[in-house]
Amino acid sequence: MSYWHQMYARRPKAERLEVKNGEARFESLMAKKLSEKDRPFAESLKRQFEDGGKLSPKQIECVERMEQRYSPETVLKRERWTQSYQADHRPTALIVAKYYRTTQYFSDLSGKILLEEDFVPTERQFEAMTQNKYAKKAIATATEPPAFPAGSLCLIRANYNLVDNPKLHNQFGLVMENHPVGLHASSTLLVNGEKVKLQDRCLKSAQRKKKKNS
Repeated sequence: MSYWHQMYARRPKAERLEVKNGEARFESLMAKKLSEKDRPFAESLKRQFEDGGKLSPKQIECVERMEQRYSPETVLKRERWTQSYQADHRPTALIVAKYYRTTQYFSDLSGKILLEEDFVPTERQFEAMTQNKYAKKAIATATEPPAFPAGSLCLIRANYNLVDNPKLHNQFGLVMENHPVGLHASSTLLVNGEKVKLQDRCLKSAQRKKKKNS
């Protein structure tokens, strides 16, 4: 054997196996309402099967997964999830999608949720997006009442880790608008005649606590 053939030896062809009831199974599969992604793949597998009646083990696994994905039980479960998502879960998905658009995570999925009104993530995708600690914090920020409602008076903390502008330290601010988005809610304040946007954790109540009678 030459040096060239030793360096670039041909890979052995993948094992091919007969597909039990292949013709009927492909006929049943192609009759289903396959997705735009699955139909071309299923057609490709069907053509390869028709060439010799055999497929590789991995290809047979793909066929079995598609059969499971489009079984009556799975389709019914998916339809129920779609109804449940549209009725109960879409507002939560929109909240976390807005948060993730400011990060590098779930970017494609978040874009579809925000831009395609009829898009429905899978139940597994929804759980992955909403059940982690960051998503839960974003959901709480968006759904809990504001710590400093519009119209209230607050005091800006003298903390350089939170407020890097020392001119704002210990200044009173009138809350003009609340922004319940992201991990930390923010508010637009009127401070000395100027509008300033700060996270609510930078603020504290302007009312002094009454001392308890001894």
